[in-house]
Amino acid sequence: MAHYVIGDVQGCFQSLVALTAHIEFDPNRDQITLAGDLIGRGPQSLQVMEWVLEHTDSVDAVLGNHDLHFLAVAAGLKPIKPKDRTETLLQSPKRDRFVDWFRHCPLSIDLPEHRALVVHAGVWPGWDRTTWMAGMQTIQDRLLSTNWAHHLSEMYGNEPAHPDDAHTEADSARFLINAATRMRFVDRHSLALEFSHKETPDSAPDPLVPWMDSERRVALDRQVIFGHWAMLRGQRQDTRVCALDTGCVYGDRLTALRLDDRALLSVEAVDDHG
Repeated sequence: MAHYVIGDVQGCFQSLVALTAHIEFDPNRDQITLAGDLIGRGPQSLQVMEWVLEHTDSVDAVLGNHDLHFLAVAAGLKPIKPKDRTETLLQSPKRDRFVDWFRHCPLSIDLPEHRALVVHAGVWPGWDRTTWMAGMQTIQDRLLSTNWAHHLSEMYGNEPAHPDDAHTEADSARFLINAATRMRFVDRHSLALEFSHKETPDSAPDPLVPWMDSERRVALDRQVIFGHWAMLRGQRQDTRVCALDTGCVYGDRLTALRLDDRALLSVEAVDDHG
């Protein structure tokens, strides 16, 4: 039995098929956790989600920003954008099943048996694991409530950039969602989230610093496994963090981490990205 975490699939179904073949994934024996953004800008989001529904006993996921946006579009809160390429999901007879499955996904999964914590973008550096996971639970509770669509309507916006500036429950939820699904850089002094820069760490202006490199980062007793940051190309691998978005949707690679021995396994993108 093996447990794998796979980086951003982004609707690249053929690459997902190739990777699961490469790792010899057996749904009767193995487990896969997807690190968010299952759907989005790739060509086959529908096929990805149909595959997920076929493997619900052996596949789970954390929510990414594209996944949350799909829920908002499905709830009628936002118009669909052409670059999202999720029309087939919205038009599918299984639409409600897709929506229900995503609503039951958390923002972060703690895997103590592997000393790992999976999240789409990262863990805000000012909090310990207990505080972080408590916040993640509040978001999951909101998504599972009867008012889930209303709660989603409150998630858009870049403020507050710091939890101390959250004055309402909606503010706190927006901060948590932004940290878990959109964060790349923080202010090195205040730890405030900053979204204007999305490139490589060495191109960021002072005082921005990648969230995982903050000198004020609270030590965690887990390796944080995350996706989201394709510009890293998986180049951040150490005992504290593991970057798994290796740019499959841009024609690069799709990558899995085998938690049992921390082996990285990749396949070249095989989808039609045109």
